Amino acid sequence: MKKEQYGGDGTSGQFHLPEEPLYVKFQDIIMKKIEAGEYLPGERLPSERVLAEMYGINRMTVKSAVNALVSKGYLYRFQGKGTFVQKKDFHRLNLGLLSESGNLGITAMVKSQGVKISNKILTRGVISGSRYFSGKLEIGQDDPVYSLHRIRYGNEEPIAVEYTYVPYGFFPGMELIDFKNVSLYDYMDSKGQMPVAFDQKFRIIEVSKKEAKYLELEQGQVVYYFEMVGLDSAGTVVEYTESYTRTDKAEFIFDIKG
Repeated sequence: MKKEQYGGDGTSGQFHLPEEPLYVKFQDIIMKKIEAGEYLPGERLPSERVLAEMYGINRMTVKSAVNALVSKGYLYRFQGKGTFVQKKDFHRLNLGLLSESGNLGITAMVKSQGVKISNKILTRGVISGSRYFSGKLEIGQDDPVYSLHRIRYGNEEPIAVEYTYVPYGFFPGMELIDFKNVSLYDYMDSKGQMPVAFDQKFRIIEVSKKEAKYLELEQGQVVYYFEMVGLDSAGTVVEYTESYTRTDKAEFIFDIKG
C-alpha cells in the first residue's frame, strides 16, 4: 500500500491509497510501446510466457493486461498464431466537418491521414423525370440528372456508400470520366462548380440489407447517414448526396455555434 503523509493543519496523519493493479501498469507499458511505434500494426507480440519473463511478472498479470488491451481494440488474437497489434483504422477516419465550407469530401479529408482512397462504381448514368431529385437540385423536373453510386474504400476496406446526383446540364460529358480513380470534387472544381457550402441532415440508423452487403456489415448494425446538398460559390445547388458510413471506420466532428 502506498502511504502519503499530510500535515497541513499542523498535525500528521497517514492515508492509505491503493496502488494501481500491476496488470494496469503493464497494459500502460504495452499501450505506450504501441503508440511509440515499438510494436507496429500487424506485428505479433511475444508470447505471454516471454512477456512475463521479460518484465519479471507472472503470466496471470500478463494475461489480464492482454485481455484488457484486446477489449480496448489495441490488440487482437489470431487462433493458433498469437496476439497481434491491431492494424490501424486510423482510430476511425476523421471525416469531420472541420472546414468552414462544411465538407470537403472523403478523398480530400483523408489525404493527410495517410489513407489510400479507392472507389467501386455501382451504377452511373443520366436520369430524367424524377420529381424528387430535381426538387433536391432545384432544377426543372425534365432537366437531366447525372447519378453516380459508389462504394468508397480506405486502404481497401469499405468506408462508405455514396449515392450522388448532380445537374447534368452543368457537367455535360461527365459520363466519360473515370470516377473509379478521379475525385468527383476535383472534376467539379475543374468545371467551376465546386461545392463550397453544404446543407446537411445527419442521423444514426440501422443499415439496410443492401448497404450492409456493400459495407461488409451485419444487417441491423448502425451507420452514419447523411443527406447533403452542396452549393457552389454563387449559391447554386450542384450536388445532392445520400451517404451511409461505417461508424467503426469514421468519426464526424461538428463545430456547433450558438
